[in-house]
Amino acid sequence: MDIIEKEKKKRTILYGLLVTVLVLIGVTYAYYRITKTQTNSNVIGTRTCLDTTLTEETSEIVLSDAFPISDEDGLKQTPFTFTLTNNCDSYVKVTIALVSEYRTSANTAYLKDNYVKSNLSTKGTNDGSSVILSTLSLGEVNTNTEGYVLKTTGLKNKEAKSFDLRLWLDSETTNEQGLNKTWKGKIAVSVVAADGPAPAPNGWYEAGSGTLLASLRDSNTLKTPLTTPGSEVSAHTKDDVESQSTSVSSTYQAYYITYGTGYEANGTNFNLTGTAVTSDTYANSYSSLVGKYLVSNYIPNAGSSTAGTMKTTTNLSSVYYVVSATSSSFTYKEITSNKNTTEALLASTVDDYGTSYYFRGAVKNNYVEFANKCWRIVRITGDGSVKLVLHNDNTAGAANPCSSANNSTTAAFARYSGTTYTSVFNENWDDNAYMGFMYGQAGASDYASAHANTNKSTILKNLESWYNNNLASYESKLADTIWCNDKSTVSGGPGYGTNETEYAANNRLRSTKQPTLICPNDNNGGKLSKFTVKDTTNGNGNLTYKIGLLTADEIAFAGSTSYTYNRSTYLQENTGTNWWWS
Repeated sequence: MDIIEKEKKKRTILYGLLVTVLVLIGVTYAYYRITKTQTNSNVIGTRTCLDTTLTEETSEIVLSDAFPISDEDGLKQTPFTFTLTNNCDSYVKVTIALVSEYRTSANTAYLKDNYVKSNLSTKGTNDGSSVILSTLSLGEVNTNTEGYVLKTTGLKNKEAKSFDLRLWLDSETTNEQGLNKTWKGKIAVSVVAADGPAPAPNGWYEAGSGTLLASLRDSNTLKTPLTTPGSEVSAHTKDDVESQSTSVSSTYQAYYITYGTGYEANGTNFNLTGTAVTSDTYANSYSSLVGKYLVSNYIPNAGSSTAGTMKTTTNLSSVYYVVSATSSSFTYKEITSNKNTTEALLASTVDDYGTSYYFRGAVKNNYVEFANKCWRIVRITGDGSVKLVLHNDNTAGAANPCSSANNSTTAAFARYSGTTYTSVFNENWDDNAYMGFMYGQAGASDYASAHANTNKSTILKNLESWYNNNLASYESKLADTIWCNDKSTVSGGPGYGTNETEYAANNRLRSTKQPTLICPNDNNGGKLSKFTVKDTTNGNGNLTYKIGLLTADEIAFAGSTSYTYNRSTYLQENTGTNWWWS
């Protein structure tokens, strides 16, 4: 006991010493503390410039003995033209409003705002909308003064914008409403300091009413993708997935089928809920499977020849919703993503020209009719042009706003020859040269010779044939932007002859999952990959016509990824499963 007590005392002393030392260190630090103060003051200066000039370039509008006229005639009226100039070095947001002097007056001698039509357009154009004044939103111009908001825009440092304003009496105005009355109003401009506009494709903010860019801008809100491009887009409720059908042989009609009444998430996979096995064979119970979920679309995997045997219903990579069934077949929807949100949005990334806006996911508002065809908008490139992909002949009957004529088998599908629907990329495939949209010499002993753009691929020849038959008369409407066929290699692959070579696009899409809309230079730092017609500043000028293929990267930005079968992206809506890209 004495020994133990001595040990306890030793430990107590040691602990006490440790605490004491810590306290002494603290006291010593406090005693010797040194304080220093910043030499110069920190200064916040408020904005010194908020100055925008309104310059009247023409006299005010005076309509004597005005009478109701059509919008067409109204746009022929002499406009009031004015220019706004930002005199400061910073960005400002500008609201242009029309202040009606008699808006709140009850005097019957004054013409009411709901009989006056207005049109504010970019100077020298009619790109604005013709609208009844009273239908416009009111905005505060200054204290106790409101005006009808004609336009909201922005001015960069030292930037100037000019506009034409036209006013006329609406064609529907009656004698009682408009005879012997007067209306007066003035343009008022409100300017506030603002952050500069977010990066956007060229012309995005300036696009006038009635243009495709303006329609896209006004009907979409730019969003951040829910999933990273390169991974599968977030999708799938059964309503977002295209239906498919499979047959059931007489042998498998005698199987008992495992099903669930619903499903739940299990990590990235599924568990069926409300599970059971049909009490009778498929042939005698198929109607009861409609509205249920199966573990497979292949009956041997979804059921058993032995009554009461249940298949595994947990940790499934897909589930199969039964839409309809007969004794020899059933229609189903394969659900491969268990996320609760369907991704359908417009997002942004950089491309060869600046900022590109691209559609991603189960988008429904990116249809456009052009050249008597139905198309889907893939993206707005940084230079402000719009890249389209053909919607094809809509064999699935997908609902869309295109006219029936532009969904027909003869009008829409890009047949390259008669009724032929398919084309190889290149007839040959056993040489590095043949991965090119255009290519050089097979059997070459160097990269440059193999990938020189001297020969047209099979798919390019067929695209050119289709172009001549369908788009040649629209040539002036088509932009000469880069069609990318990335010929750059990774891991030192030589890229010529029969040497095994990994190309950069394959590495981006399958390994790193990092797609890009910037077309890389070729291995020698040149533009072999950047196909254009006449533009040799950004591209190589090797194409004959302004037509090409989507890149695998563009398909990835739209929401697809390698080794998955996602039918919810707008690109897959009516294409089946086979794609050519370059």
